[in-house]
Amino acid sequence: MKGKTFCPRCGKTDEELFNGLCRSCFVEDFNLITVPDEINLNTCTQCGSVQKKGRWYDSNLFLEDQAVETILEHIKVSELASDVNIVPELESIHGSILEFLIKVTGHVLGGEVSQEFLVKVKVDKTVCSECSKYASGYYEAVIQLRADDRSLSAEEIEAADEDLRTRLGKLSQENRMAYISQRAQIKEGIDYYIGSYKAARKLTESLKNKLGGMINESPRLMGRDKSAGKDLYRVWILLRLPHFLKGDFVKYNDLPNQVTGYDGSKIYLKDLESSERISIPWKSAGKLEVVARKDEVKSVLVSSKTPESVQILHPETYQPVDIALHQDSPPITIGEEVKVVEIGNVFYLLD
Repeated sequence: MKGKTFCPRCGKTDEELFNGLCRSCFVEDFNLITVPDEINLNTCTQCGSVQKKGRWYDSNLFLEDQAVETILEHIKVSELASDVNIVPELESIHGSILEFLIKVTGHVLGGEVSQEFLVKVKVDKTVCSECSKYASGYYEAVIQLRADDRSLSAEEIEAADEDLRTRLGKLSQENRMAYISQRAQIKEGIDYYIGSYKAARKLTESLKNKLGGMINESPRLMGRDKSAGKDLYRVWILLRLPHFLKGDFVKYNDLPNQVTGYDGSKIYLKDLESSERISIPWKSAGKLEVVARKDEVKSVLVSSKTPESVQILHPETYQPVDIALHQDSPPITIGEEVKVVEIGNVFYLLD
């Protein structure tokens, strides 16, 4: 409220009044900012995160910087002040209490004002909810790595472990629940217990892109969160690898093929009779019948050759065997060692 009268505090006359006081007396009682005398700062001793309004947030700041950030978040600037500059300075540390001197400058009613405030920040070091879950072995999902009608190969297990380590290193930068709480190798395969369901899904997709296979999820009700009013589930994510391996031989559409590779979406085959290369979706994997394993490939010597065929000695009986050539067959010379596979009493020449 403004008016032309005298100031009741200092007696000045003929000055514009602000809330019944002259400018000088008004400024004496005026605070550029409001800030609590004491502020609590909760930090996690394990990951350094900070708790704000009941939630935990990642923080890479040192403790003093965390305290400064907390002070600034608690400061409210007066609507009458302009060009306000706030500088917190650490005065002392007594155990878990940090004392700061807050130096503030700004403009009020056309004049510059400088003020100082003393604030104590009490640091409470505890363990955040996510680190507590990690320490207790908490998990939201289990990745079950299995192979169809066979055991997992050593190469598949090594590839899976390495892929998960690499992916978790990246995912954990954004999601601290992206961790393996337990790895269990059992008769059927390997189980990976993952802290975060979202991370588990991403990890399983990454494994599928590397190892192939089919994914199936099975949620199980584990309880109910009364505070949130919702059911709690754990999810078992099955990645079932195919009954064949890269390099194995399968029959597809009654024709012999070699599995040259696979990824998350397709299986890649090579026809042994025509050398034609094709790809099929994973939903057709059940149509593939394994007719020979990659370890059944033999190395033999070419004993003779015609434009239409080459002759080898049977690797077990040493009887001569003719193998037909086709237009895409590689150039072969007599005496050269070649790789072959026998399927249904028929030998096929391999690249």
